[in-house]
Amino acid sequence: MEVETKPLDYPPLTDDLEEAKNHLDEYGVCIVKDAFSPEEVDVIDKRLKEQFAGEEKHKVGTKSRGDEGYGVKSSNEEKVSRLVWNLINKGDCFIPLIDHPKLFPLINHIIGEHVVLCSMGAHMNGSGNERMPLHMDQWPLVPHPLDFPVMANTMVLVTDNSPENGGTRLIPGSHKWPKIDYKTANSSKYQDMAKSITAPKGSAIVWEGRVWHGNGLNRSGEVRSNISIAYLQSWIRPQENSQYSVREGVLEKLTEKQKEVLGFSPFGTLGGHDGSSVSRAEFDRNRESIGILKG
Repeated sequence: MEVETKPLDYPPLTDDLEEAKNHLDEYGVCIVKDAFSPEEVDVIDKRLKEQFAGEEKHKVGTKSRGDEGYGVKSSNEEKVSRLVWNLINKGDCFIPLIDHPKLFPLINHIIGEHVVLCSMGAHMNGSGNERMPLHMDQWPLVPHPLDFPVMANTMVLVTDNSPENGGTRLIPGSHKWPKIDYKTANSSKYQDMAKSITAPKGSAIVWEGRVWHGNGLNRSGEVRSNISIAYLQSWIRPQENSQYSVREGVLEKLTEKQKEVLGFSPFGTLGGHDGSSVSRAEFDRNRESIGILKG
């Protein structure tokens, strides 16, 4: 028997925190109006473009066409999009995004007070890209099909998003659907339900981890840039191992709250050292971890 699935329209943009929380409950999605000022967006956009050019020049980082999730192989020339990973190391303008005051309360609303950053990276989708498969962020990253949210995502719009430039496609309301498999979700029926969002740069989309979504087809002739900031409940292993990958000079700039979100603070009895639930960002494993001893 076919499961009952029906999409909702996108909720309206809002700058009211309580209204945004209500949208998350109903739609699984909210769109935050004016989350960033034009000046903030300009700084972020400039830094991303510089990083894009630098990673191209030094032939590092990740490029894609978009449809690799279908098992499709493509040439380097066809890979018109760049994924710029671990932005925390790539500019001071990205550090406030860890716990942004207009967005982080919405993450807490979805998955609770104790969260850890899963990853922060930019999707710079070039014109001529292909669609990635529709997917949920929460599953199979968390391999059990849980019926409650343990993951949430923020997407900061660095450029205007529209159907023409392949704005992110979501299916509002799909967080309440019965479980369907990925093959079913990528049939024409569900692909047609996923509509590109139309929203101006400086706004942000927040959605919970069970919402089906994917990129759109960019045919605008320009690059569309968004920053994806994903969070997990603190007991789940994140995509980016921040304790390993955050550079020492960057670590010195972080607040204690930001270090906590990056996983430097234990969660209960998890994530400590030598059985202790006490840990610090500046912990020196070579000096402070107990090694081989003899009486």
